[in-house]
Amino acid sequence: MILRRAIAADVDGLLAVKRELRLDAAAAASPDGGFLLGASPERYAYYVEHADVRVLEDDNGGVAGFAVTLPDAVLRASDLWASRRSIAWDGGGWDEVEAVPVAYFDQLAVRPQRRLRTYAPALAFAALGVLAATGHRHVFATTVREPVFNRASHPLLTAAGARRVGEIEETYPEVGRILSDVYHLPLAPDTMRKLGESGRAGRRVARMADALSRPAGSSSTSPRR
Repeated sequence: MILRRAIAADVDGLLAVKRELRLDAAAAASPDGGFLLGASPERYAYYVEHADVRVLEDDNGGVAGFAVTLPDAVLRASDLWASRRSIAWDGGGWDEVEAVPVAYFDQLAVRPQRRLRTYAPALAFAALGVLAATGHRHVFATTVREPVFNRASHPLLTAAGARRVGEIEETYPEVGRILSDVYHLPLAPDTMRKLGESGRAGRRVARMADALSRPAGSSSTSPRR
């Protein structure tokens, strides 16, 4: 397994993962399952070219998972930014962060096999690391609450220190009306270091992300933790 930036040829692989994570009766009944909504082939191609898409590549060169984050410039040009006034905030809002670089964690997806799900935290950690390294100071994410609660992302959001700050109602062709919780994670220059040192789990995830992101045959010069 390796982690790398996506290329145009990965779009079919991203779509294949999305099909495995479609919202259906099995996903709704699963106690820990997740699902994906939205994103056409054209949208994924746009994300690969203009946003940041990290791919978890399996040993056969296939896409086993991916993370999509929208950096500041892409987010501000998106429909989400245009609809930010529709968010029902618990307190605060976009006005408090518009003067600094802000990003959106759009999708985190790993094929549903249990052995592959163990890579999801490292994939998320690597994607957040890119945002932190490029000067972003706030990250937002949304998770579906109705009509089906998307359970998969909540443990990762909690572990990262994100907190619920509001909700937004939208309409998707696949399911109609959905209600999503909005989460916020502040990023500081030392956020990734702190996450990587936050107990045994944090150290394990940071080591995994580092190992997966290194080219084959390379070795790390960082001390073991």
